[in-house]
Amino acid sequence: MEEFRIEEISIYWNVDEEKFKDKISKHFNIMVAGFPPLGNIIPYHLKELLSDSEKIMSFYSYNFPPMVEAQDEEFVIPHDELWYSEEKRLFCYIGKYPETEYLPKSAYKQAEGLARVAKELYVRELYTVGVVMPFQQPFRNTKPGIEAYVGYFEGSHKELPPASVKMTRKNIGRYTIIRKTGLLPGFASKLGIESYSILGVGKYPEDLRACAGALRAFKRMSGLELETGAIEKMLRESAEAVEERIKQQIAKSTSHYRGDGVGADTSQYMYG
Repeated sequence: MEEFRIEEISIYWNVDEEKFKDKISKHFNIMVAGFPPLGNIIPYHLKELLSDSEKIMSFYSYNFPPMVEAQDEEFVIPHDELWYSEEKRLFCYIGKYPETEYLPKSAYKQAEGLARVAKELYVRELYTVGVVMPFQQPFRNTKPGIEAYVGYFEGSHKELPPASVKMTRKNIGRYTIIRKTGLLPGFASKLGIESYSILGVGKYPEDLRACAGALRAFKRMSGLELETGAIEKMLRESAEAVEERIKQQIAKSTSHYRGDGVGADTSQYMYG
């Protein structure tokens, strides 16, 4: 039995490595990866959508939260997951745990490790998905109809999809794509993988409509034929439910006294 140990990044196969690599070696693949707080929603629902998806690899790290989580009827050590659909030739990487702010080395190591895995798995195109911070200056006055901002990495030249804006130094200034959402395509591009970061546009930090916009931009850029109407509807309805709770909380908190300058600060209720 293989010895189980967890280091800064520890990768374990859930299928036979040799057989799997032989099976996929005859064609190129696409990978989409997402990380908390919102980016991981997209690959999670894509792997749920694809009936032939299977869990290929598990990624552990001693920098993940010190706990165990319930999974079906058992508890397991926390880990990220890589799933694969042979029909769509699509890898979905689901990053499940927030990164530790004071350990940037961990983010670098995990991004580099995943980029090298992508190279070994014949990934030709790699996408990370996330959301923009709508209160930051470059994104405050986004034109109506824009669903996503797209970051292009070294050697990547695909046509920009409709309803999207290419991020450049000219239009976003010194703002950055943070953590593994930016680091992973950065490392992958150095390994010769065509790499992009797609950030959906929302009205507030946890607006799930931003995930729907990023999902549509990913479909257009990758050329994958995916029926995601149900996912997009779920994201829209979830956002509407959160907003309704916000309205109810604000109304409740301001119902006792409505004097000048007194009432709920809407930022308190941003997260529902």
